[in-house]
Amino acid sequence: MAVTTTRTKDVKLTIWRPFFILVLREIRRLHKEAVGFVTKIATLTLATVFIFDFVLPQLGGQSLGVNAGYATILAPGMVAVATCNQAFTAALTSVSQDFGPLRRIDQALMAPLPVPLIALTRIVDGTLRGVLAACVALPIVTFVHAPGAPPAIDLTRWPLLLGSVVGSGVLFAALGIVIGTAINPARVSNVLPYGLPVMIMLGCVYYPWAALGPIPWLQYVVLANPVVYVTEATRFAITPQLGHLPESVLLWTIGVGVILTTAVGLTRFTMRARP
Repeated sequence: MAVTTTRTKDVKLTIWRPFFILVLREIRRLHKEAVGFVTKIATLTLATVFIFDFVLPQLGGQSLGVNAGYATILAPGMVAVATCNQAFTAALTSVSQDFGPLRRIDQALMAPLPVPLIALTRIVDGTLRGVLAACVALPIVTFVHAPGAPPAIDLTRWPLLLGSVVGSGVLFAALGIVIGTAINPARVSNVLPYGLPVMIMLGCVYYPWAALGPIPWLQYVVLANPVVYVTEATRFAITPQLGHLPESVLLWTIGVGVILTTAVGLTRFTMRARP
């Protein structure tokens, strides 16, 4: 009996050790790209926040549809969009390289590791990049604003923010795997400039979901967009005073979404990896 138990532990170590080695490899790659990665996120976030939170409120923002309190509305949206954008892009790009002309997956298949765990390393990498992106975006949306008009952000609710960011990162990294395995790798370049920006514009990033009340049909149509739940969850975490979707809806939607997209992504990745 003792021998059987020992062999079971050895098998588990044999499976998980290569997994953690691959994850560490992705972390090292992210470390090498850290300066460029942080610069990209900071530039994109700063450009948006600077215009909407600093410039427009001082140019007669009320007449332009942007008042001094808009920084509070925009802050959670920018944190959320940084998370989902980077998690999705990283996973989608990795899958396109895995199954592209060079078939990077063939090298990964040489490791003594089940194929679903190889796919899981792509999700972990995307999630890490999403979390790092949120860490870069949060200070920018906190400190860049019009004079005397800081965003009313409640950072004492950081456990909720952390849960929201990690859950959103996993959801969109897994979604990147699903889409990446469903399309031709050569067409990935069409998804990033067209599909994701549309999801972001209709994802309640620049306005709360409750603000769509005057347009009822649009308010319900956008519920098919996963970005909505990410931004609303972040809004609930750090700006709970604003209107948002019910907490139970956010929890169930993101939780079930993570389970479904991960399961589908791992399954499709395994099917595509077979010679």
